[in-house]
Amino acid sequence: MDFRPLKTDERQKLINALRGNAEDNLAILMNRTDTSFVGTTDEVSDDEVISAIQSVPCHY
Repeated sequence: MDFRPLKTDERQKLINALRGNAEDNLAILMNRTDTSFVGTTDEVSDDEVISAIQSVPCHY
């Protein structure tokens, strides 16, 4: 995996999303295929939550 710095507009969108998460309790959304940032939302569907939980590797 190679490092690619964020473009200025991508960086600002991510900063705004993080601020919205911290201040307004908005969910931060990511693209499932490449984990890129895709926005924020007030509501997250049950399918999105289940998919996020299933994507976390668990090692015992």
